[in-house]
Amino acid sequence: MRTFLSFIKLILTVFISLIALYALSTNLNIGTYKSFVVQSGSMEPAIMTGDVVVVSHQEKYFVNDVITFYDADHKIITHRLVEINNEYLTKGDANRSFDEAKISSDQIIGKVILVVPRLGYLMAFIKTTKGLIILVLLPAAIYIIDELLKIMKNAEQER
Repeated sequence: MRTFLSFIKLILTVFISLIALYALSTNLNIGTYKSFVVQSGSMEPAIMTGDVVVVSHQEKYFVNDVITFYDADHKIITHRLVEINNEYLTKGDANRSFDEAKISSDQIIGKVILVVPRLGYLMAFIKTTKGLIILVLLPAAIYIIDELLKIMKNAEQER
């Protein structure tokens, strides 16, 4: 019975670990928090290409807030608010000019509340075959083999 419980624990641990790694490799949405991988240098040096930004919807936004929003083509953009009237004017820190189109409040996904440097590169690597093998399957295999050896050792001791 003890061996069976150890085996179930092993399977659940591996399953939860795989789900966690998969969640890290996709855009994460938990409640009002959403994460996005930055894919351009328009906000450098504040936010670099490959960083992950976590955003949260706010009741009110202010000039100098860094926000993530949908542009007219439904692309997701992260830029700084530079002017607020009835609409919002945005600009990337590294860009010379303001964004052409102003945005409305319903286009805003949220304010950037956290920047995780370079995590986007790891997330992109996990999505490759090589990344899946190195960061998911290989550690899972090592863990499974280790647990199976422990189970076999305990079974021998019980005999």
